[in-house]
Amino acid sequence: MSGRTVIVTGASSGIGEATARAFGRAGDRVVLVARRAERLRQLAAELGDCLVVPADLTRREDIARIVEAALARYGTIDVLVNNAGLGRYDWLERLPEDEIHTQIEVNLVAPILLTRAVLPVMRAQGRGVIINVGSVAGKIATPTTTIYNATKFGLEGFSEGLRREVRPKGIHVCVVAPGPVSGTEFSAHRKPTPLGVTGPRWLRTNTGTVAEAIVGLADRPRPRRVLPWPYWAMIALNTALPSVVDRLIFHMIRRRQGNIPRGPSVDQGERGKE
Repeated sequence: MSGRTVIVTGASSGIGEATARAFGRAGDRVVLVARRAERLRQLAAELGDCLVVPADLTRREDIARIVEAALARYGTIDVLVNNAGLGRYDWLERLPEDEIHTQIEVNLVAPILLTRAVLPVMRAQGRGVIINVGSVAGKIATPTTTIYNATKFGLEGFSEGLRREVRPKGIHVCVVAPGPVSGTEFSAHRKPTPLGVTGPRWLRTNTGTVAEAIVGLADRPRPRRVLPWPYWAMIALNTALPSVVDRLIFHMIRRRQGNIPRGPSVDQGERGKE
């Protein structure tokens, strides 16, 4: 399909930038949302019909302005891609309270509020697709990523409940859940977690693959895409036999307990405040 109006948050880099480009190649009109206006303008110069909306997704007035600007320019909103996000990895007692609040605000509250803002438009149209960029971390929780896990688990629950709420109105709700993604500012600046675990290379994906999956969901909606596919087996194991996964993680922690440096602050490069 083409000719749709698509809002992409966190479009200044990483998955968001790749997704905006992919929709642009498909012939869609893209509303580019992020904090970094100059980065958005540079991207817009390379795309076709698009609209730059610098915005901070932690500001309620900015969320309303995104929807107003899209409607003023195009008169419709067909697809919303809630991509913006950030992570902060450390043992819970070491995480500053403001960083906990920020993660929850950007990763979970902002997608909920932006979705709420576009729903009246989609209900009136009788159609629409909402795509939430989750993570394998929304299905498998690990030490030192507890708040990030909480936000992504929350996004999964929100997406499932909303899908059942709005599907009868012609609106689809989808989740794309990648593992570690190469080619983002998140991956470029990320240091190992306090446990030193980064995951094997064969379980990583890249921004282009995630972007194509997002466009594919807009074309042919389904509840979930997990990338790469081997994570489905890990998710199934974690769901069916969590005690086995617990023991594996406990063993890993004991082996690494003597080497638990301060965890880094990691911003995915897809954050809507950019």
